Amino acid sequence: MSAFDLHMHTIHSKDGMQNPYRLFKLMKKKDLKGVAPTEHWRAATLKVIQQDGRFIIPGCEYKSTDYGEVIGLFITKHIENRSFEEISEDIHDSNGLVVLPHPRDPIRKETAIRHGLPDVLIMKHVDLIEGINSRCIIPYFNERAQRLARRLSKPMTAGSDGHTSWEIGHAKTWLQDIETADDIYEELKKGRTQITGYPSIFLLHIPTMLWQRVRRIAYDSW
Repeated sequence: MSAFDLHMHTIHSKDGMQNPYRLFKLMKKKDLKGVAPTEHWRAATLKVIQQDGRFIIPGCEYKSTDYGEVIGLFITKHIENRSFEEISEDIHDSNGLVVLPHPRDPIRKETAIRHGLPDVLIMKHVDLIEGINSRCIIPYFNERAQRLARRLSKPMTAGSDGHTSWEIGHAKTWLQDIETADDIYEELKKGRTQITGYPSIFLLHIPTMLWQRVRRIAYDSW
């Protein structure tokens, strides 16, 4: 079995602190086969990057105009932040996979539960549901996400949602018999996943919140 963190962020996200050029070293340290930098609203890469048997998977966490955030994995083109249905259709048109992140976390603003995403749209458009997100500070939110996935018969992913190197790998999606990027895609598409993970310490959120404000001030001053 190979471990993947399928939801994390680098400095290409407004609140990310992880250097993307150190991802392969970090994967080796954390015993990860691959990561998906799901940057906020615009992908940082549109192709798989492979090095020494480890993989960086192209991804993005989009902000829909109606039903909160949605993740695209294995995307091959930039996609505009439009409605949930339009984003999902664009992801599928680019042969990507649609993942519903942190769907039962009511504390965050851009979640399915806060925006009332109907089950019928999940059934129609979502390929996988994120069953463990390490930035869900209350484990019950992940339990509810897993119940949602089981009720709708959707396979699950896990991701740290890490914005720092300390967090990455706290949640893992496990896939079997992985040698190529095509293997990763096929196992996810067929829903042959297992998930493990644990919450990150809430104090780790504070540096990224401060970093986001610093970057915003710096940007506004240019």
